[in-house]
Amino acid sequence: MLIRSRIGARTIVGALALLATVSSGAADKPQFLNSERALKLDRPFSEAVRAGDFLYLSGQIGEDPASAKLPPGGIVPESRQTLTNVKHVLETNGASLSDVVKCTVFLADIAEWPAFNTVYREFFKKPFPARSALAASGLAMNARVELECIAYVPQKETR
Repeated sequence: MLIRSRIGARTIVGALALLATVSSGAADKPQFLNSERALKLDRPFSEAVRAGDFLYLSGQIGEDPASAKLPPGGIVPESRQTLTNVKHVLETNGASLSDVVKCTVFLADIAEWPAFNTVYREFFKKPFPARSALAASGLAMNARVELECIAYVPQKETR
């Protein structure tokens, strides 16, 4: 009797797992997302990729969308523009800074970490996302900072 109960429970669990897999269908395929601006720039990467309930942002630098240049003045204005760019990509894709669960910060000079943190706190509030920071040479456009983020954005049911 005990064996039949276990087999029955396994069958039910298996059937439910199969049903969940079949019903999710195309929603499980990654969506490669680009704004009009990103499409015009024709760079060899997507601005963001949605996979399931997660939105993965490509690294953002402090490039000003209007001028396609980094702002003058060093790490503080660059960090501010970088975070503005992150916020824009999130909002364009139905997310916000409060949905971010993980960030990775690349700094041309790790000594600029405190200055970056000051600007970061202007954008992110407690509870802060998980985060890693590391020194990296050779960032695109000779940027001082690059930031990539992952946001958790549960998909709405379409029933």
